Formats: sequence, C-alpha cells, structure tokens
Amino acid sequence: MRSLAASLPVGARRGDGRTLAATGLLLSLAAAHPAQAQTEPAIQTFDIDSQAAQSALLHLCLQAGCELAFVQRPGQEVRTRAVHGRMSWRAALVVMLQGTDLRYRFVGARGVRLWVEPRRPAPTHRVAAPVAATEVEAVEVVGRLSDQIDRALRHKRDADVISDGVSAERIGDLPSANLAEALQRVPGVAIEREVGEGQFVSVRGLGPLFQSVTLNGAPVAFNENIRNSTQSGRQFRFRALSVDLLAGARLTKSAAADLPDGGIGSNIDIQTQSGLDGAAFLTARLGAETSERRSDLGPDGSLAGRWVSPDGAFGVVAGLSQEGRAVRYDRFQIMRYGEQMLDGRTIAVPNDVRTTVEQEDRRRRSAFLGADWQARPGVRFDVDALASTFDNAIREDRLVFGLGERLTRPGGAVQVRDGVVVAGRVVDGRIDNNTEFSDQSHLNLAASIGAEIEHGAWRLVPRISLSSAHSVLETPLERLSVQSPAGVGYGFDLADAADRRKAATLATDFDLLDPSRLTLAQLAIRAVESRDEDMTAAVDVRRRLDWGSGGLRFTSLRLGTQWGRRSRDYQRRDRRAALRNEADGIAGLFDAAVPADVFSDLVGARPGPWIVSDFARVRAAFATPGERADVVFRPGDLVATGTDLQNSYGVQERIGAVYARLDFEGSGAGLAWSGNAGLRLVRARTRVEGARMIDAQGRAEVRPVAHDSRDTQLLPSLNLAADMGDGQMLRLAASRSLTRPSLADLRASTVPASVLVSAIAVRGQAAVDRPEPGVIFSGVGGNPSLTPYLATNLDVSYEITGRRTSFSLAAFHKTIDDFIQAEAATETLVFETQTGVAVHADVLMSRPHNVGRARIDGVEMGLHRRLPGGLGVWANATWTHSRLAGGERLTGVSDLAWSINPYLEHGPLAVNLSWSWRSAFRSEADLQGGGVSAFVIGPAGYMDAQATYRIDQRTRLSIAATNLTDTRDLAYEDSTTRLLQLGSAGRQFSIGLEFNW
Repeated sequence: MRSLAASLPVGARRGDGRTLAATGLLLSLAAAHPAQAQTEPAIQTFDIDSQAAQSALLHLCLQAGCELAFVQRPGQEVRTRAVHGRMSWRAALVVMLQGTDLRYRFVGARGVRLWVEPRRPAPTHRVAAPVAATEVEAVEVVGRLSDQIDRALRHKRDADVISDGVSAERIGDLPSANLAEALQRVPGVAIEREVGEGQFVSVRGLGPLFQSVTLNGAPVAFNENIRNSTQSGRQFRFRALSVDLLAGARLTKSAAADLPDGGIGSNIDIQTQSGLDGAAFLTARLGAETSERRSDLGPDGSLAGRWVSPDGAFGVVAGLSQEGRAVRYDRFQIMRYGEQMLDGRTIAVPNDVRTTVEQEDRRRRSAFLGADWQARPGVRFDVDALASTFDNAIREDRLVFGLGERLTRPGGAVQVRDGVVVAGRVVDGRIDNNTEFSDQSHLNLAASIGAEIEHGAWRLVPRISLSSAHSVLETPLERLSVQSPAGVGYGFDLADAADRRKAATLATDFDLLDPSRLTLAQLAIRAVESRDEDMTAAVDVRRRLDWGSGGLRFTSLRLGTQWGRRSRDYQRRDRRAALRNEADGIAGLFDAAVPADVFSDLVGARPGPWIVSDFARVRAAFATPGERADVVFRPGDLVATGTDLQNSYGVQERIGAVYARLDFEGSGAGLAWSGNAGLRLVRARTRVEGARMIDAQGRAEVRPVAHDSRDTQLLPSLNLAADMGDGQMLRLAASRSLTRPSLADLRASTVPASVLVSAIAVRGQAAVDRPEPGVIFSGVGGNPSLTPYLATNLDVSYEITGRRTSFSLAAFHKTIDDFIQAEAATETLVFETQTGVAVHADVLMSRPHNVGRARIDGVEMGLHRRLPGGLGVWANATWTHSRLAGGERLTGVSDLAWSINPYLEHGPLAVNLSWSWRSAFRSEADLQGGGVSAFVIGPAGYMDAQATYRIDQRTRLSIAATNLTDTRDLAYEDSTTRLLQLGSAGRQFSIGLEFNW
C-alpha cells in the first residue's frame, strides 16, 4: 500500500485589516501516493458551468476525487469560468479560476490550497500595513487499503458501464507478482497460474481468450507461448508485464459502442501514469525476493518520478523497474493414458510416470515515459511509451519411468480402479533421464500519441498506437535424453494421489546417481520465434447536447472510427544434434544431482536424487549435423525443412469499425437515471498463410497454403443506471459482442508430436510399422476456416455504497453462437525422411472447430465492511454455470471462485491477508501438447499476506509472503482417477523499503 501524507490547512487568512469569515471545505474522497496513479482515469470529461466558486469547486472535487482547503471572502461572490471538455482535474481548476481573485497551490497528488488574493488599495499618501498570510493547524490525510477500496467502489458507482477496477495502491497492498494476481481479488475474476505465478485471467465464466486487453485504451500485441506446441493465441500473458510502473487497471464487464471489440468476457484496460495527474515526486524502492526452496535472492528495485511545469500545463512522468525471482517447481506427472487388454477387458494404462524438477530464474524489466501538454484551454496533447522485458531461464530435470505395455508383460503387476491402472510394478522396464534447457525472452513495446481538442460543444480525440511483442528462445529448447539399460525394475502407487495430492510410492532399485550405466538416446532441439505487431488509429468525436423534454434529456452524441492492423509471424525449427566425438561418451556430461528434498511433499516413498547434466558441457559436446557446429541458434539461422514450414505460420488481420453512441439522462418514478445506447459496425479481413506436406510421386514435398476470410458484424449496446438514493444504484445492460478466434487456432499449420516426426525421419516406414515405446501418434493444428464467437449479453447489478459497508450483487447471462472447441480426429499425414521418401501415417490430430452454441449464467458479489478498531474485510465470490449445447463444460471456467481479504490498519502499521480459491476447470493451456481429452485443473486456494510499517512520512517497510498454505496443484483427465499432474512451488517471501520525496 502506497499513501500520501498531505498537509491541508483549515482556518482563516487576514487581510486589509478585516477578519474574513472562513469556510473550511475538506473533501477527503481519496488519498494516494504521488508515485502511484489513481484509480480514476488521468483524463476526465468535465461539464461545469460558470457559478459560485464554492459550488464549482465542490462539483470539481466530487467528480475528480481531489482534496481542497478553501477560504471565501464574505459578502462577495467569486464566480468561476465554465469548464467543458476532456482534461485532468488540475487543468480544469486552472481554467476555472482564470480571471478571478482566487489563487491556488497544488499539494501532493490530490490536494490543493486556495485563497483570496487581496485587491490592492488605491494609492494614498499613507502606506498600508502589509498583508499577512496565516495558515493554521494542518490536517494529515493518509491513504490506506480501505480508502482505495472505497475509491474503487465510488468509481464503480459513477461509471457509465458495469465495471470494476484495481489501482496501483491496491496492487501494492497485497503480494502481487503481476497484474493478474492483483485482479483475482476483483468480483468475477479468476486466474490460472503457471509454475506458481499468475498468468491468465478469466472473467465471468469465460477464459483468457475472451478478455480484450488494452493499454490506455489502445489494443496491444500479445506474446506467444514459445515453450511448447500448445499455443495461446490472443491470451494476454500477464506474467510478461511488470506492475511497478502501472497506475492500475479498469475492468469493463458490459459493452459500450466506443469500447474496442473483442472481449465477450470483459475489456481489461491497463493504465499507466499521466504527466499531469499529480504533483512532482520522486520514489525509489529497494527489495528482494526468495523462496523456501531456492537460496537465490532475487533483487527488486524501481525508480519513478514526475516533473510538472510551474503553471501546471506540462508534465513528464518516467520510471524504471526490475524484478528478479528464482522458483523451483516440483512436478509429478503422467503424460498420457493408452489402452491395453488385461484378462479380456480393456483398461486405461498410463504411458509413463515422470518426476520433473523445474527451476526458473525470472527477470522482469520495465521502462515507462509519459508526457502531457495542456497547450491552452481545450487543447491537450499526450504521448506515452512502455517497454517491458520478461526473461526466463528454465531448467527441467526429469526421470521418466516407462509403463504402457510393460505393465502387462510377464512378471508385472497392476492394480485397477474404475477401469484405470492406479498402481503397478514393472520388472523389464527402462528409465529415461532427461534435462531440458531453454532461455525465454519476451519483449513488449507499446507507444501511443493522442490529442484532445475542445471547441465549443465539440470534442475531437484522435489517437495512434503502435505495439509489438517479440518472443524468442535465446537458448532453444534443448532436451538431452539418456537411458538406463533395459530390464530395470520399478513400481508406483497412485491410488489415493488425487485426494491426498501426494503419491504413495515411486521406487526403483536402479542406481540413479551412476552416469556410467546411461546411454545416449538423443539431443532434440526446438528453436521458436514469434513476432506480433499491432497498429491502430482511432478518432472519437463528441458533441455535447441539451435536447429533450419532460423526463428525458440527451446529453451527448459520440461518433467514431477505428482502424487496425495486426500480424503474427511464428517460426519453429526442430533438429536432432549429434556428438562431435562419439568415443567421448556421455558420462562426462554429468556433474551434479538434483536437490535431496525433491518431491518430499508430492511422493511418499520416492527414489531420491538423481544425476543431472551440465548445459555448458552439453553445448560443447554436440553439433547440428550438416548445418551448424553448435546447438544454439534461432529459427532464422537455419534453412527451413518441409516439417519446419508445416509447423510455422503467419496471420494478418485488418479490422475497421465505426460507431455511434448517444448518452442520456432523466427522471421518473422517483428515480434519477442515466445511460447510453450505441451501435458498432465492425468489418475484419483475415489472411492465414502456412504450408502442408504432400506426397509428390513418392517424395515428400511441402506446398504453401493460404486462406482469406471476411466478416462483418453489427454490435448494439445499451446501458442504464438508476440512482435509488442513499448510495444505491441499479444497473441494466444488454449488448451483442464478439471475440475473434485465437491466432493459434486460425493457424494453417499441422504439428504432429515431435517424437513421431523424429522417429519417422530416422527410421522411415519402420517407425510406423514397429513404433518404439514413447512414440505417440498424435498432434495439434489450426483451422483457418473458423468464424468468430458472437454473444448476446444481459446484465443486471445492484450496488450500495456506504461509509462502513458497501455491497454489490450482479447477475449475468451470455449466449455464445459458433463456440469453438478442439476436436480430435484421425488424419493421414505425410512425413519427411532423411532419404526423402514420403511416409504416410495415421495421426490423431486435435484441431479447433465451431461446434455450436454455449450458454453462461452466473452471479457475482462484492463486499467491503469496515469494523471497529481499524479492522475490515473485503470479499468477492462468483458462481458460474457454463455449458455447451451438448452439456460439456466450457474450457477455462470454474463453477465457483471467491476471495476474502481481512485487514488491520492501526497507526503506522497495516496488515493485509488474502485467501483466493477457485473450483476445478478445464485448462486452455494444455501442457501435454495434444493427446489428452480434457486437461482439468483441480480446485485450489492460495493464502497471501503482507505487513507494512510507515517509518516516517517518506519511508515505508513492507514484508510479504505468498502461498502460505503451500498449496499443491492437481490436474487430471476427465476424472481424478486418471491423474495427470501434481505440482508444488512452495512459499515465496519478499521484503521492500520505499523512499518518497
């Protein structure tokens, strides 16, 4: 939590020998640290007529959330100038007071002192006594978590759509590695974690694909999943973006014509700071993070500041930040299930059991620059630029215990439950020892420039934005696989693993620390690079209106247009490396072992640590035959094979939109109400390019393929809000919205399992006729013929905002046409071989298809309750029922998600707790890469805590801990009997010291 201590005078000023009657007007609507932007937008629309100063200033600060101390001259009315248009509250105040006797001085981010400038007396022969300025006792206003919650609720109440938000202060009040983890405490929001950290956001029963993510209102390019063949498409990867320099986020749940299309679930607008939304400041933060499983200390730090010109017309804000985090994630897995005959019946048999120790070294760096210039009243320009990098060095050490048909060989034994093998023993098996190395690099760049021009009743807002997202494996995914001799024995017991989130047994008598008994299987290399770009130009024109009669009045008309171009270039290369000198063997590649405590919380009787390889030695020992003398390269460094081209693709989209929105207000039945109605016409053109392998007279050849499509949609929207008095608000909303298919779903690519591609390339037809253990005939691919999701949305919400208790309750319904789901079907594919001869194989390919209608119904609630003694609680819960027409659950949706967050605020100390929980859901990020019918993430809850102590007005100490419950993740296929994964990241701890000037 970051706060402002602003001293605001309440008292009188004396002048000209007379006592002035003092009117103290203190609007403590919010207090926030100047280093953080506010929950409300930096730029607002003001329509304040010329009137008495006290009334005008009250109107201004009620809308903007500012704080003022004001002294009025008795017997003399000071009238302000009218203020109409889009600007910051500071700029509005400057316009308002021009030509008056009122003078002002800004204090902090939200404070302002005002006083009357005494009129100079007419010259006389006598010298007037000097006028003295008197300031009395200051009032200290300190923002806390409770203040920020109240501010967010007021902003929710004042919004013209159904919305929620999270400010930078609330992000700082509880541990949040990124914006996704902060948003999980907003009603209707649930997140999906990846290796212990929040990654994707789901809203109101719809997964991450259905959230339109913008930056300061402008679309942004998305980073791709470059680690495995199951991609993410339009899903924004929040892990790639640091939160240090963000002002927060506004989450809009009901559509309006002027909002960017694409988010059936919501629009999440990530907000950065403004150069004119606060006083000058300088803030520095120093900190460190660590975990109970890694001794590494990840340094954190940030530096941010704002400069504002003396006249308040020009401001620049900038900042730098870096975060480091070291994580160890223990993962116990079953990759897939197959079918075997046992005693005349068909049973499901795990293909293997594997233990993986994943160690990640993450580093986020961000730089931000923003500038605002109020050129003159009614004319404003702004520019902002954000650069963020996320680098992730990953090492996975894994043991793979082969099962499958080995379980039914003589001497083996199995235990079957509900038709699934849950325990067994193998006497003639083989253990793979493999290690994966990779260095991910994600670079996000976004910049925009805009203007706001006010002329009479008209307002013109043009804006151009550019963004790019570049993801690359700086060190390609290198998988070194070595094997034990055949005939090794081992056993496992998973009978109660899903219930206990701990496997009973995984044991072997093979010496896992002896590298001399291992033989080389392969070094497989995958190089991936994805470049996404977005350019959007938009113009919004608004005309203030005063039309109507009786109980209805039209207040504004908005017309606008938006044009955008988005593209993706995705390149992938798969290779097998070879030893430079086979005589050297592989024993020298191994020099260490995994930590001794691996899987202590996931497996009861476990085999203990095992020997692992060193990447520097692996890199020196291998080369890429016929192409390169090393094994570290990017896709562009190699000549693409037919398989490479079939795995790669490009997508280009051109989207144009025009819209009209009419705002209105009125009264009736004892209620004051307002709203907006609009139409948005959207037209999109999409071109998808890829390649497909064919059989050209017995030779494998690759042929380019392309697909063009167009679609046009008319999207109406209506929002109504009725003020029922006493802080009560009733809202109704109806709209039609769309989400376009994921770029990865649209891809014209065919990606069989890499082990199958490699096996056929080396062994040819024999790999199909006599497949080796571990080779799977499955894959994933795209479908360029997909049509967009189209949804009809109905929403109703009731909100009550009080000083001690605030509450919101909303119900929502969505009917989505042309829903897209992955479906598996057998396809006959053509494969390359080293001899050039084409090989045909039947492969179970999973591709997306439009499967029909889906329905989503749900209820969400939020509560904030202040209790005596500085105690309080804020909580939210969401229940969702989502099904396809055939009854199948939607991907990415939990039936129930809730969060409860108690807090204590006492003097300089603040303690905040957070418990967030969500029920089971089908994951969109299927880590298996195909071949699994439903990858279901089990129910899980996480406890986080943070304590802050304000040492003085400039210094604050914070201590935080995440995952205090040491939650273990669970995943299964369809039912818990078919266990897929147990995972554990352990607890994380951090400490930080913040300095403010």
